[in-house]
Amino acid sequence: MTVRGQATQPLRLAASQPEQALGVAWADGHASAYSYEGLRRACPCAECRGGHAAMAEPVGPVVFHLPGLMTHEIRELRPAGHYALQIVWADGHASGLWRWDALRALCPCAACQPEYAGGGKG
Repeated sequence: MTVRGQATQPLRLAASQPEQALGVAWADGHASAYSYEGLRRACPCAECRGGHAAMAEPVGPVVFHLPGLMTHEIRELRPAGHYALQIVWADGHASGLWRWDALRALCPCAACQPEYAGGGKG
């Protein structure tokens, strides 16, 4: 799924340690909440995906509806140009670049992913 235009332009980011969620307010008025656990499970970097060949394999929004296994901490959110977000985790991991269009396509809310409505974060 390719999402373009205002749907992939973030206006505001809010990392919440107590809620273990990253909130993104998009320019089209939509708001997304991504669990830290899901972000770590779906990290797009080669190390987390099991090598460069596996980086293109799709990850579904189900990762944001799985139970949390650990408590995670985000230290910093860094824009990567106008196209992506780099998350710096407390454990030092920072090699994943989240393209805005890919992050928006993974929005786990019931409006974007109706198959997951009724359970988990979103």
